[in-house]
Amino acid sequence: MGPWISAFLAAALVAQVPPSGSAAEGRLRRDVAFLASPELKGRGNGYPELDRAAAHILREWKALGLKAEIQRFPFIAKVAREEQGALLTHGEEERPLVWGRDVEAVGFSGDADFRRKPLVFLGHGVRVPGGYDDFAGMEVKDRVVVIARTLPDTDGFAHLPRGERSLLARVKRLETERAAAVLVLEDGPARPLQREEGPVKLDIPVLSLSVGALGDACGDLQARLKAIRDTGKPASQDFIYAPWTTLTLKLKLHREEAQVPNVVALIPGRDPQLRKEYIVLGAHLDHLGLGERHSLGGAEARGQVHPGADDNASGAALVVELGRELKEARPRRSILLMHFGGEEEGLLGSSHWIQHPTHPLESVKFMLNFDMVGRLDPAAPKLLMGGLGAPKSALEAAKKLAPADFSISADVGAAVGGSDHMSFSQAKIPTFFFFTGIHGEYHRPTDTADRINFAGLAKLAAYGRTLALDLADAETVPAFDPETAKIVMRGNGGPMRVAFGTLPDYADNPKGFRINGVTRGSTAEAMGLQAGDIIIRFGGRAVKNIYDFMDALGAHKPGDKAVVQWLRGDQTMQAEATLKGRS
Repeated sequence: MGPWISAFLAAALVAQVPPSGSAAEGRLRRDVAFLASPELKGRGNGYPELDRAAAHILREWKALGLKAEIQRFPFIAKVAREEQGALLTHGEEERPLVWGRDVEAVGFSGDADFRRKPLVFLGHGVRVPGGYDDFAGMEVKDRVVVIARTLPDTDGFAHLPRGERSLLARVKRLETERAAAVLVLEDGPARPLQREEGPVKLDIPVLSLSVGALGDACGDLQARLKAIRDTGKPASQDFIYAPWTTLTLKLKLHREEAQVPNVVALIPGRDPQLRKEYIVLGAHLDHLGLGERHSLGGAEARGQVHPGADDNASGAALVVELGRELKEARPRRSILLMHFGGEEEGLLGSSHWIQHPTHPLESVKFMLNFDMVGRLDPAAPKLLMGGLGAPKSALEAAKKLAPADFSISADVGAAVGGSDHMSFSQAKIPTFFFFTGIHGEYHRPTDTADRINFAGLAKLAAYGRTLALDLADAETVPAFDPETAKIVMRGNGGPMRVAFGTLPDYADNPKGFRINGVTRGSTAEAMGLQAGDIIIRFGGRAVKNIYDFMDALGAHKPGDKAVVQWLRGDQTMQAEATLKGRS
């Protein structure tokens, strides 16, 4: 039995009850109530209320006498129009489209300045090799392409691969086909301008169009969409190009940058040697604000406060409680307490910290991440626990030390939760992830503090304290296991056929797709790619972000050769890869 597992067993009894009983429960209740209060307006990224939450955490740490700081990183919080004009010409008739009513820019739209580009209807803009194909027989180059946002809820579309379903994927294909612009037909009014999920900016202009904005300028589009829905077959092939129906467009967007906070505090270790090593306890502090993005509450939820009591005031409060308890416990190794911003926008805060660590990254030995831990079922307590990058034996040892009435569903790999532990695993740091499950209030205005099981949260805090102390006090810490850290990136509805071996950086990068590292024995490693490299071309395709990279990778099969270009500092590098299949 290894020394770390022995230390676990020695501390097993400590995990059975909250170390401070009802006092811990009361503190957790107070902290969650503050973070999920209406006054904090959902702690959205770019909101001043997220700064208020960070300042609250900072005060807590300083009140405990801990050295603490706020680290900031940039985030595109708002997109606004600087210039706009849209004129629809149909024969001799000219009709300006009204911005904010008939038409609006989509958040990732590129700028535009062109005159009288002809319109073409392309159904839903879907192409599946050997299957449904809106592009068959159509010419889209230098045309304004009209597509419907919502795919039909019919059997014919039920099995479309995920890679063909998203609006972003469909628009990016039209960008590749060199369309002049994309008009997205909505089921109702044009959608408001907001930052969209995905890349900050595409090269192609993309506009949201109200259901009746085009009138009959392009024929009876509603009848064509109904035909697609009823038959499951494309209805664009027989569309007669109408050069007398054109769009003149001028659009310039301004993107407003905010500085989003991470909060970092240090509990110094007592051991003269081991204090130079760190165990990280983390939770994300941000949520959805007023539900402009990522809300699952539908159109009526936009503009409402999304309190995020479980996601993730629960985890943030739990880390604060762990800080209080572990300072008194005086662990041998040092403890880093972290509250991340930007998690809801793609793990931005944790990725930024990995790239710009406030403490030596090579000295971080393990990371525990708490995300949505407030809904433990009192009747049948069940914790979902992941071990991304952790040895299977470490996860099994941790599972055995849970309180007697706990049921733990343990998973090794990425299946449990896409949260900030992934950033650490990609940096070759083993992690545990704690999660009490998805529920009907997830990403909705109803995720409120009154729904939190505070007794269960206190019990989880006690369990987290036990695991953190065992890691901090053990002679050796479990080493990173690359096998449990593998993340299968999925493309067109199933596993990618090709394994390349990059560990992605999900944050936007203006130059291309930045990688956080490569997996051992992979094609990427054999080519000489390293953490920090920025891939700019793959197999003849330009790569501007992770979405381009996924598209390029998904277009290949095992045995293909692909020339890859990347930036390392100011140097451009290139090599040819022979692509391998996934094992």
